[in-house]
Amino acid sequence: MHEQAEQAARAAVPVAGPGTEPAPPVRAAGSTRFEWMDTLRGGAILLMLLWHATSLPRLEGIPVPEGLAAANDFFAPFRMPTLMFLSGLLLPRSLGKPLGTYYRGKVALIVWPYLLWAVFYFVLSGDLWKVAAPKAYIAATYLWYLFYIASYYLLAPALRRLSPLLVAGVALAASFVVDQPLLHRMTYFAVFFFTGAWVAQRLPDPTVLLRGRVRLLLLGVPALALGVAAALLTLRYESITVPLSFAGIAVAIAAAAAVPSLRSARIRFVGRNSIVFYAVHYPVMWVLVQAGDRLGAPWWVLLPVLLAAGVAAGWAVARVRDRVPVRWLFELPLPRRARRADRPAAVPAS
Repeated sequence: MHEQAEQAARAAVPVAGPGTEPAPPVRAAGSTRFEWMDTLRGGAILLMLLWHATSLPRLEGIPVPEGLAAANDFFAPFRMPTLMFLSGLLLPRSLGKPLGTYYRGKVALIVWPYLLWAVFYFVLSGDLWKVAAPKAYIAATYLWYLFYIASYYLLAPALRRLSPLLVAGVALAASFVVDQPLLHRMTYFAVFFFTGAWVAQRLPDPTVLLRGRVRLLLLGVPALALGVAAALLTLRYESITVPLSFAGIAVAIAAAAAVPSLRSARIRFVGRNSIVFYAVHYPVMWVLVQAGDRLGAPWWVLLPVLLAAGVAAGWAVARVRDRVPVRWLFELPLPRRARRADRPAAVPAS
């Protein structure tokens, strides 16, 4: 359900996005086998909320310690790439549906909340002219993650005869030569999305390859080095760091799979409702930052208030997300039969 460079955060501000991912979660009925996906998605979303709780005050000119900003930057190479990767894991099952059902589901669960919440944020922030400006909806505001995955899902059926790994490789090569910021970011994140699709095809349970301390150490050391470099330097969506981001994602998967089910229940709730936390938190934080700026609140007051408010608002809405009309904030109103067809089936427990 975000992390643009701080200069672009006001208009286009890493989850996964989410990380939120707009599609319903993949879970194994009666099994904990795939709980790591909800745990990892929820963790990435919470890190994204922490990032915005730190970056929004800075955008308003409220001083925030550089060390705190650096701590958030440590996770920059992993937050949104992880959410993109997890969204890609859902692609193969989605492509198994009839094409009409496939596209209807993406419109209902991705395009609709993207447009609805973009309009809401335009109105809230006073940029009313953007509501009728088509270009304003291109990777708009903090919702850019939904725009990206909607684009990938739009293209995926045309690429289904190709290996997703080949598509990811082409996207990676393109990201090295494309200079235009939007196209560079789209090719960069496509690497993680389509690699996730390839992993879903080839590895029913990727956690089996991530067992053993030596293996995790070999992955964790370069990932740690990338995180430290991101905290100390300006590293945003650098193509050369992609392999190290994947190393971090692998370690994160292993860590999420190792968390006991009872201890991860609340994080999994965030992960299962990532679209809600992704869409709701930023407007709430934005309003509070405006109020805090007028009152002269220091960062050490604002940051915990913003984080707590973002989590609380997302949690409250997630508890009633299936009730009409709340459901319509995250899912295009469709006949009940169409809604059933659009929702992905659960992953088998076998």
